[in-house]
Amino acid sequence: MPKSFRMALAAGAALLAFPAIAAAQDDTAFLRFPLATTVSAADAPAFAWLIRQGSDSIIMAASAPKFERIKLFSRTDSDGQPITDVRMSPDGRYVVFQTAAGFGGGRAYNPASLIDPPKPTLWVMEARAGAKPVQVAAGQGPIFSPDGRTLIYRQGRDLWSAELAAPGQSKLMIAGGAAFGQPIWTRDGKGLIFVSDRGGYSFLGRYALGADKVEWLVTGADRVGSPVLSPDGKTVAYLRFGGRQHDVTYDLTESEPFAVETVEIATGAIRTLWQSKDRAVTAGLEDGDNALRWVGDDTIVFYSEHDGWGRLYAVARGGGEIRGLTPTGCEAAESEPAGADSLFVVHNCRDIDTRQLSIINVRTGAERQVKRDDVVMANAVTAGASGYVALTGGDTDNAPLVRVLDLKSGATVMAEKPADYGYSRSFAAPAPKAVRIKAADGGTVPAQLFMPAGKGPHPALVYVHGGPSRQMYPAFHYSDYYANDYAMNRRLAEQGYVVVAVNYRSGIGYGRAFREAEGRGWRAASEYSDVLGVGRWLAQRDDVDRKRIGIWGGSYGGLLTGQALARNSDLFSAGVAIHGVFDWSWPSALEGHLNPSRFFGVSEANRPTALKASPLGAIDGWRSPVLLFSGDQDMNVDVRETVDLAQKLKARNVDVRTVILPGEAHGFVRHESWVRLWHEQDRFLNEKLGAK
Repeated sequence: MPKSFRMALAAGAALLAFPAIAAAQDDTAFLRFPLATTVSAADAPAFAWLIRQGSDSIIMAASAPKFERIKLFSRTDSDGQPITDVRMSPDGRYVVFQTAAGFGGGRAYNPASLIDPPKPTLWVMEARAGAKPVQVAAGQGPIFSPDGRTLIYRQGRDLWSAELAAPGQSKLMIAGGAAFGQPIWTRDGKGLIFVSDRGGYSFLGRYALGADKVEWLVTGADRVGSPVLSPDGKTVAYLRFGGRQHDVTYDLTESEPFAVETVEIATGAIRTLWQSKDRAVTAGLEDGDNALRWVGDDTIVFYSEHDGWGRLYAVARGGGEIRGLTPTGCEAAESEPAGADSLFVVHNCRDIDTRQLSIINVRTGAERQVKRDDVVMANAVTAGASGYVALTGGDTDNAPLVRVLDLKSGATVMAEKPADYGYSRSFAAPAPKAVRIKAADGGTVPAQLFMPAGKGPHPALVYVHGGPSRQMYPAFHYSDYYANDYAMNRRLAEQGYVVVAVNYRSGIGYGRAFREAEGRGWRAASEYSDVLGVGRWLAQRDDVDRKRIGIWGGSYGGLLTGQALARNSDLFSAGVAIHGVFDWSWPSALEGHLNPSRFFGVSEANRPTALKASPLGAIDGWRSPVLLFSGDQDMNVDVRETVDLAQKLKARNVDVRTVILPGEAHGFVRHESWVRLWHEQDRFLNEKLGAK
């Protein structure tokens, strides 16, 4: 057992004990808020969840009837191996967790620059105070068997299993089984149903444990996904998409036509229940469970945006007319079972700029609103048929923490507070407000306005999120990455900046036409018109100093920061671009890399268009100073984008500062990296825009 883990073990397994965080002595205390990032449920009325707070990752648990919170374990990320995933066994007895942030082939990021690089590693412990973790093995993607006695996981190309009574004695389960995608257990727990990606097409297979071959349930020249087994165990429902043509480069963020189908396990009979006529869903759903689920043995609920909005629909097992369960003009973000015939739904139908809760009866379509004061809610999970749901919820001043609700009454039976984790820092500047701003090419842009105290004129900043399939809120985000960004915007307002966080076109929450706007991205950068419109709006305000307007953002936000400085250095006086894409036309050759150029559909023939729509396409107009910040093990946006841009800017005598963190990931594994970003950004913006 590594020394660092022994030290964490000695300090971590205890009842609740959280030291108070003193804000007065530390200018980065505002970044050490507690945030619940992962919530897992048992079939029994019990939940486990993961808290990230500064450099600490903390496993918590609670169970009925009182749902008293228990701190199971914690460790720091000082060695670059925080806890990154938590799962609870079906019986609620065990919790399995992963240390280190993994990526392709069982590798892990190494931001601590260890000579012996870390590996994603699984641990198991009983869900009780005083229990100690036991190492299972190096591995990822843990799944419990239905009886909760066995854990299966991926290691390299293979699927392994461990009996929880003896977790250190793993055995090879299926050679090559790591290729079993989206696996689900058969009802008897003696087999797996899975998707086999064959490269442009896929099959649906079934494997009986111990067998020497796979039984193929669905084959053909199309792609299948999201398999779910009926409660009676006889039928698999799944989604079917068209196969890939070899001479087409696909934009993987774009919606496409699909069908809802079923296959009878005993006979192999396939039935198409519904087929969209046009583009209707993207494979990258925010909540994968939302794509397809059974409600009883006779009804299937699926997600579709064929009318332009992400809605839930019901269809009978035998096919027929579909019924809309959620209204048009808004989006269903998540759904979970809420009894035999109802769903617990997270949506934005009562306020498109925030999130709300409802319980919807699938049989009748009747909706019951669930009241919560939280502005942003996510990560909902129901505990089997126990009648309880857990989710995360936060507001303008408090990052999302866990709430447990009684589904029958809608009452909150447990709600965490930041003070439960010893955190009490508050922001002096007012909470942000939702606003609408005119884009440079017309139309309106949803945004949040962060105002400083006191009279202007103030310096100002435009903040641009990444993704681009994200939605920012006038409150703490449910994602740790964007919660940190939100906290930075609140702190910037405290320091005297007027900040506007813009939900530019191509983001989520406002319908498919908004997300798939004409000319977006590499095609013509139409979303930049939203950013430019916000910059011009700031320049017209009496409380803003026109000569001190900057811009900052990460990933796609880094790209848009580059667009602003390259195309409008006359308006934007400085910028901070964090791991941005600066050349749409460049396909990275880094193994296992996301490769934004190909991911967003840039073909060889489209490279000239893509370059023209990139920051590099207008680099000769770039005059404003910029801070470039990136991790060099980034598997989303190749750090060479930053390296290349820095050299080109230096050749043009632009003031460019560069910070590259060895071994760090796109999402920053260590809290120390967020602190470094804040210090570098704070110093740079103060120098160039002078808020203090």
